[in-house]
Amino acid sequence: MRNPLYIFSLLLIIISCNIDEVYIDVFDPEQARFDSLNQRLEDKNIIFSYFDRNGIVLYDTTQSGVFYSIIDKGDELVFPEINDIVSINIAGYYTNDSIFYTNDSIDLVIFDTNQQSLAESIGYFDPTKYYSPLVYTYNGLGSFFPVVSDHGYLSLLSDFKTSLGKSLSTISENGKIKILMPSGNAYGESGNTNNPVIPEDAVLIFDIHLIKIRK
Repeated sequence: MRNPLYIFSLLLIIISCNIDEVYIDVFDPEQARFDSLNQRLEDKNIIFSYFDRNGIVLYDTTQSGVFYSIIDKGDELVFPEINDIVSINIAGYYTNDSIFYTNDSIDLVIFDTNQQSLAESIGYFDPTKYYSPLVYTYNGLGSFFPVVSDHGYLSLLSDFKTSLGKSLSTISENGKIKILMPSGNAYGESGNTNNPVIPEDAVLIFDIHLIKIRK
């Protein structure tokens, strides 16, 4: 007669072979931190490579790690101060220089700009859109953008607003700056499914042209 323990063990083996394996995805904070650090390093390499390709040697960063570079200081006569009304032009890019924009008529997100001449020059002008400078009250380290507009998504990017506020104070009318946002400062691993659609882990670049300052 076989040992009852042997028979019981055999039954357990047979039963376990007939049960589908179940995998539970458990959040691992250490792995998440490791992945975040790796992505940050990859983003910085992308940004430094962009600097090299475009001959940009002078740049600075905000406390949160957003890069910005002064491309042109402007006429150096009038600089933004708290409560000034500023007018800017803006264009958004990926790091491969593909411009991303919103064209509601064909539901594609390829490009974002308020400049009609730029939109026309690259063949993405949309006659249903309103092209004009973005006008808002300058408040130092931060910027106010209307949430409901073609560029309302900018109001939700706090690190963009901070970097714009900081860098804008260093240029005058007709000055130009470039802001480069690591993915963790933008839409991260989730991306953005609204307008404009941004893929996951995307480094974003914004060219800003300060047109007018009203005291």
